Amino acid sequence: MHWHRKSWTWSITLCTLALCLVLSGAQHESGYCAFYDECGLNPDVDEALIPPKVPCKDYRKAVSVTGDHYKLLEDVCPMLAKGDGQTHACCSVKQLYSLRTSLTLSKAVLIRCPSCVDNFVHIHCITTCSPNQSQILKITKTANITQPLGNVKEAVTGYETYVSTSFSDAAFRSCQNVRIPSTGEFAIGTMCGKYGSTLCTPQRWYDYQGDSSNGLAPLDINFKLLPEGQTSGIPPGAVLFSEKALNCNEPTPTGWEACLCQDCVESCPAVPQPGQKTNVIQNI
Repeated sequence: MHWHRKSWTWSITLCTLALCLVLSGAQHESGYCAFYDECGLNPDVDEALIPPKVPCKDYRKAVSVTGDHYKLLEDVCPMLAKGDGQTHACCSVKQLYSLRTSLTLSKAVLIRCPSCVDNFVHIHCITTCSPNQSQILKITKTANITQPLGNVKEAVTGYETYVSTSFSDAAFRSCQNVRIPSTGEFAIGTMCGKYGSTLCTPQRWYDYQGDSSNGLAPLDINFKLLPEGQTSGIPPGAVLFSEKALNCNEPTPTGWEACLCQDCVESCPAVPQPGQKTNVIQNI
């Protein structure tokens, strides 16, 4: 009798916990999305360089990507393309077009260093399209947006995402010395708000990327940069995004060459130290 009572109490506790997770939207599970497709324009953004289109809150399984949808994903986010019919993602065709437009403006100032561009694109592709999207972020703000047919949908206007400092620091280093082709100034200075290139840090760089007032971000993103292995500050079930970022002296997986010396210190030849002997080949 006591065993049945305890079992019944435990079942109620589990059901209550599951209901709380559903109601709070705090699900974090591999193979699931936190949002999908576009719901309209962010009502919290007054001025923007591009339309601030925001996604619909939608906890669902990642979708199979095929045909033209796959070709577009392969073009915008090649790191997520695993083959036509073999790929799952959490972004629709509409989202990919919007993401490509948003990334194009930022890529223009980083274009001299392909590995930097790859790292910059990588994190935004992951948060927008990863098939495990619900595991690496938590929705923090939503808004009800009326659709063209009169129905109302809940749209995502803010979220926090969990990124390892090993990725964020390496991505920052790969872009730190890239210069804008037209001016020769450091590109990072235009992407760090009031801090400029001198005071820019990985956290400040990502804070600016996730600020919807910068004219490019359609919603607010709180990038929580944490050391690998740290669990405090991460909801149960969520994980750190901790893939490897490219160094600026590495070629990209899509075939672009490593960055040149003028944009990447690691690509520069070693300078002999005073008194260091060098091998000289003499013609005989």
